Amino acid sequence: MNSNTAPLIKTKGASPSLAPQSVIADIDRALSQLNTTFNPLHRDFAFDFHVSKARDGYVFLSIALPEGMTRFFIQFLESMHGFFRHMDIKARSAAASRKALDPSEIAKAEARLASFRERVCSTFDFLVGQGFDVKEAVSRTNSALKAENCPWASYETVQGVLRASGRFRKASRPLT
Repeated sequence: MNSNTAPLIKTKGASPSLAPQSVIADIDRALSQLNTTFNPLHRDFAFDFHVSKARDGYVFLSIALPEGMTRFFIQFLESMHGFFRHMDIKARSAAASRKALDPSEIAKAEARLASFRERVCSTFDFLVGQGFDVKEAVSRTNSALKAENCPWASYETVQGVLRASGRFRKASRPLT
């Protein structure tokens, strides 16, 4: 018997497992012979399966398992689901960090930000030059960006860009 299944049979000071010995042997065989147990083309394939056509492009899959092995098969499927979900999360995280560290992506992001700042400042300067007060010029700058479907078009963002560029500072007065 494989040492991997030993905890399933007995535990320290507790009664033996509820699984009958034949199920333990089936599980032991399934785990130790993965190439034959789960390969439907192998002559020692342990499961009986049937695939039939259903409506609208679907297929109906049926799997016959050895008696008593259904709980373990479901646990196996659940663990594989959790494993591949975890791997998917890790893969997306790795792709995102690789993209974030890519110098060309960083340069593109900085260029987009600089272009956005230039567009905000030029629109604001044009509106102030037309005689609009500062608050109205900020509002109209934001409206112009929203009309272009700019993803950063919000009053607070536009105001922050203008404040960072020094557009809200009063011109210094000459000393007399």
